[in-house]
Amino acid sequence: MNELTVALLAGAGIGLGLFFLVRELLPSGPALGPALERLHGKAQAPVRRRDDKRPLIERVGDRVAERVRDWPGVSVPVKNLNLVGDSIGEFFGSKALHFVVGLLLPSFFSLVVTLAGIDLPFFLTGLAGVAAGVGLWFLPDAQLAKRAAQARAEASQAVMAYMELAAMERISSSGAQDTLERPAEVGNGWAFRRIQAALVRARLDRAPAWDALRSIADELDVPAAGDIADIVASAGTDGAAIYSTLRSRAESLADEQAAAEQARANAASESLIVPVTLLSMVLLVFFGFPSVVRIFLV
Repeated sequence: MNELTVALLAGAGIGLGLFFLVRELLPSGPALGPALERLHGKAQAPVRRRDDKRPLIERVGDRVAERVRDWPGVSVPVKNLNLVGDSIGEFFGSKALHFVVGLLLPSFFSLVVTLAGIDLPFFLTGLAGVAAGVGLWFLPDAQLAKRAAQARAEASQAVMAYMELAAMERISSSGAQDTLERPAEVGNGWAFRRIQAALVRARLDRAPAWDALRSIADELDVPAAGDIADIVASAGTDGAAIYSTLRSRAESLADEQAAAEQARANAASESLIVPVTLLSMVLLVFFGFPSVVRIFLV
C-alpha cells in the first residue's frame, strides 16, 4: 500500500466519520409518523424550533445530552453549571468537541508519520484515538469544577459582605424583611445579583425573604447564606435580637475564608515543587553533560 492510498483512505475515513457525526447531532426534518400523530392530536414531545438562535455547539450539546446523560458513568453537574451560569447544552457541546478532537488527533499524526515513510498499525491509531477521545471527554468536567470552586469562593466573600450589611441594617431598627432586602441592593457583583433576583421572586410570590436566602444557599452551595436566613427568620418569628449573632457569624466566616485562602496558597506552592525540581534537573544535565563527557574522554 503506497503513501497516496494510505492518505486517501485516512482522509475518507475521517470525512465519513465527521459526516455521520454531524448528521446524527444536527436537527433533522420531522418524521412522517410523528407528524401524522400531531395532526390527530396525540400526545407528543416538545418539537425543537427551527429558528433556534443559540450557538451551534450548544444545540449540538443538547442533542448529545439527550443521548448520553443516562449512560453509566455520565453525570450532569447541575449545581456547578448553575453556579457558573452555563447551560447543559454548552457543557455537553464542549465535551463533544473535546471528544472529536481527541478522536481525530492520532489519525492526523498517523497520516503525517505515514507520509514520512513510517508505517503504523491501524488498530494502534484507532486505540489511541479512542483513548484520547475518552480522556478529553472528561476534561470539561475538571475545568467546570475549577471554575465552580472559584465562583463558590467569590460567592462566599459576597455572602460575608452581605451579612455585615445586614447586621448594620438591623441595628438601624429595620424589620426582618428590610434587613435582607436593603443590603442586597447595595452590591453589584454577580452573587449580589443572584440574591437580588431571589428576593424579588420571593416578594412576588409573597414568601418570606429568608426562604429566598435558603434557596440561594443551595443554588450557590454557600451554607452561610442559609445561616443568615435562619438568624433573620428567628427575628421575624420570635423577635430575637440578631445584630450580635450576625456579626459573630460574619467574623467566623471571615476566619474560615482566610484559612481556605491560606490552604489554597500552600497547595499552589506545593504544586510548583515538582516542575521546579524537574527544571533544575534538566538544567543540571544540560550544563553538566559536556563537562562529564570531557572528563571521561580525557
